[in-house]
Amino acid sequence: MLKAGLIGNGGIARSHNKAYARMRTEGGPVAVEAYCDIRPEQLAGLDGARTYTDIDTMLASEQGRLDYIDVCLPTYLHAEVAVKAMRAGFHVLCEKPMALNHELAREMCRTALATGRTLMVGHVNRFMDDRRAIRDLCRSGELGRVRSAEFYREGGSREPMGYHNWFRDGKLSGGAMLDLHIHDVDLIVWLFGLPQAVSAAAATVIPGSGYDAMSVNYFYGDRTFVHAGCDWTIRHDTFNTRAMRVNFERGYVFCDRSPGRQAFVKVAEDGTVTDLAGLLGSDFFYNEIRYYATCVAEGREVADCPPEQSAEAVRLIMAEMASADRNGARIEL
Repeated sequence: MLKAGLIGNGGIARSHNKAYARMRTEGGPVAVEAYCDIRPEQLAGLDGARTYTDIDTMLASEQGRLDYIDVCLPTYLHAEVAVKAMRAGFHVLCEKPMALNHELAREMCRTALATGRTLMVGHVNRFMDDRRAIRDLCRSGELGRVRSAEFYREGGSREPMGYHNWFRDGKLSGGAMLDLHIHDVDLIVWLFGLPQAVSAAAATVIPGSGYDAMSVNYFYGDRTFVHAGCDWTIRHDTFNTRAMRVNFERGYVFCDRSPGRQAFVKVAEDGTVTDLAGLLGSDFFYNEIRYYATCVAEGREVADCPPEQSAEAVRLIMAEMASADRNGARIEL
């Protein structure tokens, strides 16, 4: 069984720990043996695990004892800690987004190549059964060529978020564009490839937070057009919407993962509706972490979520920011 160490036992780590707990009951393929968090209170109750409050101390102490490091830290620490861990001999699973900018993401990829370590970024949407069904439809040609696609997600808060409110500091989080909207950007790259150009209209609603509301158009050379919208500042948000629609030549698919109104249907051009809602219940963090651990154990590449594609998602976000800075100017990629 693989042995993992988790760094950053805060908000997103709860989802990771739930997945590890399920694996523990199933007998593998990985168990967390060490935790690190700057806040001692986040390490309480971790009976049997080795605990640290300093990352460098953990990496030095755990060499030869752990197989990989699971990075659940704030975005601005991802690249620094991932590179340190790989250079210290550990494989690395890192939460999304990969890094604050494309150059840091590329450094992570270069370090993985130089050290021979297995790096994967946790773009969890790729491990949802409904998203995989949509990808398979795009690739199979069952409904013909993709004509257009629409993505939308939102979060309903303007309150402080994260340790010392780091989410609301655009220099630390990249704002909603890099933190929340990147889920859909990664899906766009995964489903359709990198667009030829992008145009973004965006606003800073909360001072200092970076772009936290946006509308983005993606241009492809085959008459396919894609749009994505995102806003994480909606007060009293009822739905916390997570919706997408892909239109094909001979039908469409619509998927809404919003709590309380979930739906997933495939509609053919003759009006036949296939209910696919049974695919909405997958344990996606479990799927993601189990996949990564299996790749490490078997010495396989992480073909389902390669770090090079994660870096491309960051590059696309950087182009969107550049477009928004120039009032929606078309940015070629």
